[in-house]
Amino acid sequence: MRYQILQAALVVVLAAGCSSQGDGATGGAGPGGSGASGAGTEAVSGSGAGESGTGAVGAAGGGDPGGGAAGGGGGHTACPLPAYPDADCTGVPAGTSLTVMEGDLNITDANTVIDGKDIRGCVSVNAPGVVIRNSRVSCPSFVVVSSFGGAYTGTGLLIEDSEIDCQGTSGTAVADTNFTVRRVDIHGCENGFDLDGDVLIEDSFVHDLYQSAEAHTDGAQITHVGHDVTLRHNTIYANDGTSAIISPDVSAGVLSNVIIEKNLMAGGAYTLYCQQNGQGTNCRVVDNHFSTLFYPTVGAYGPWTDCEDEAEVRGNVYHETGEPLPGQ
Repeated sequence: MRYQILQAALVVVLAAGCSSQGDGATGGAGPGGSGASGAGTEAVSGSGAGESGTGAVGAAGGGDPGGGAAGGGGGHTACPLPAYPDADCTGVPAGTSLTVMEGDLNITDANTVIDGKDIRGCVSVNAPGVVIRNSRVSCPSFVVVSSFGGAYTGTGLLIEDSEIDCQGTSGTAVADTNFTVRRVDIHGCENGFDLDGDVLIEDSFVHDLYQSAEAHTDGAQITHVGHDVTLRHNTIYANDGTSAIISPDVSAGVLSNVIIEKNLMAGGAYTLYCQQNGQGTNCRVVDNHFSTLFYPTVGAYGPWTDCEDEAEVRGNVYHETGEPLPGQ
């Protein structure tokens, strides 16, 4: 019921004009499928051995996943500005038939493509050039999709036109290095992202995050080693959690090359925590919208903190009025 109420409220806040989902593969939109695999952890190779059903698990068809050029992509059109991402232009495209895969996946072959799957387990990426598209991943664990530093070298993970669900637990949707996320619907997690470096997140929708008395709920956590991180044109709702985006204290580590631009954010204590108690290196906060959806002050204490001293801070406004935030 709370989810339905929030979704109704989002219609008021999000700008009109999101493009509708394009044509995906025809078939039932439910989680069923004809290719359910056995339970347990499954090693997935580029050849897709052991998989049946209509969804594709195979070698990537060339291109650079980091640049979004691997394979044909899904049926979505991102909600272009002045609209912001919501459920209509993120997640699995309508009409896509998903094949169930039971259990965790350990991807060890380069250029593996996961397409059209309903993965009921966590995904561990241990090879370059992996693509997950047009798929749903549901897992009540620490990290639903992991691309950890040192796990592999080369082209990073690409996730696009997909849904990630932590199933109402204290997990994180995606972590933590060398990945690109586009048009992804993330919910039911304590944290949307844990970010170390070499990351691009754009045109995605982070919402209905897990809350508890012990939770430190954040749409995105930039860690003390954070570098080369871009969050562009996302909708990130922290509800009554900690933040939409949070950065560490400068005593823990100095961030570098962090770009936060053209996002719609709301909720949290402060909605945006920039590098705290000091300045990051080449950190930019540009053209973001801060909504009063959850609090009249955007966050419980205000829209942001520690942002005014960053390298570039401009064009940030209150979403409902267009008035500029102070201190820029």
